[in-house]
Amino acid sequence: MDKGKIIALVTTIISLVFFAMISTFVPQDFIWIVFLLYALIFMSLSMSLPRILQRKHSDIKGATLLKADRQEVMKIMMKDQEIDKELKPQIIASLALLPLSIVIWIMASYFVFPYLIPPLREAVTKLELFIRFLAFYGILIGLTRTISYFLTPKKMIMPINSYEIRSGGIKAGSIAIPFPIDINRYEISINRKRSFIDIYDRKTKQVYRFYVSDISKAESLIQKHGLQK
Repeated sequence: MDKGKIIALVTTIISLVFFAMISTFVPQDFIWIVFLLYALIFMSLSMSLPRILQRKHSDIKGATLLKADRQEVMKIMMKDQEIDKELKPQIIASLALLPLSIVIWIMASYFVFPYLIPPLREAVTKLELFIRFLAFYGILIGLTRTISYFLTPKKMIMPINSYEIRSGGIKAGSIAIPFPIDINRYEISINRKRSFIDIYDRKTKQVYRFYVSDISKAESLIQKHGLQK
């Protein structure tokens, strides 16, 4: 298991234990506030943690060999008549994921919560109540992850609006792909007709798409600097 997955797993476990503990001791009338905070924090971490982990490895050095700015990329991208068709499923999935998760969580609060958490909390020990809350929050996370797994496309295309190909790697904001390219992690495909290079990251399940005006030059640079042994 890679470092990013370990950090995500540890963060999830810590949040589970933390909110289960708070829920055990907070007055019953205020439990909905804890539930709401948990939902907001979990959603925020799910969206921000991958970007935070990526940012830690974004230092690419070396001379700039090719630079593509936003205006150039957008001009080429607008000529690509197939990009809308490719992006449509993942846009729909992204828009549907949050409201669908909220609906599932609300349903769980009505059907699962009363089953796990007794109306009279004094009827069980604090330890048992803590374990019941731990199971409840774990079920919520499980439901969200299940929805995300089936709803999210297996490969998420991410068009990069500006980037640099340097002698040490490819730099695009917080995204960094060091040279030589790790072929066990990354898969490269080139579409000369549509003038882009796709680099699929098996770790994040994202396809970084680099539109470029001179596709031959970009391909040559990646072959020379990125695929050297």
